[in-house]
Amino acid sequence: VLQVLKEKISLLPDSHRDALAADIDSIMYTTEGDVRIYYDDDGIKFVSILMCFWYLNGASLPDEVPGGAKVFQIVFGDESTKEKKHLLTANYEFQREFTEGAKPDWTITRIEHPRLLE
Repeated sequence: VLQVLKEKISLLPDSHRDALAADIDSIMYTTEGDVRIYYDDDGIKFVSILMCFWYLNGASLPDEVPGGAKVFQIVFGDESTKEKKHLLTANYEFQREFTEGAKPDWTITRIEHPRLLE
């Protein structure tokens, strides 16, 4: 997955790469989209959590992005100090083995930045 992501990012314009970056202070809202517990064919227990993030980003993006989707914009300040930011979304799916004795390591299994990585 990491190699595919690197390839996709290398093809993006600079403005879209900048929009992928989210400072911890710019995250406005988070929620879990889906939580699943499942077992594979060998009886190993896994937990999968889809986390959804909404964040503000000042990257220079067009009002319309591929696919015709609207990018929400928020303007801070008055006319002399006006700063435009976009409200963007990002979804990350994390997976961890929960079999007794397994390492407590989470792995990112899916990354979605709608309208930016398409």
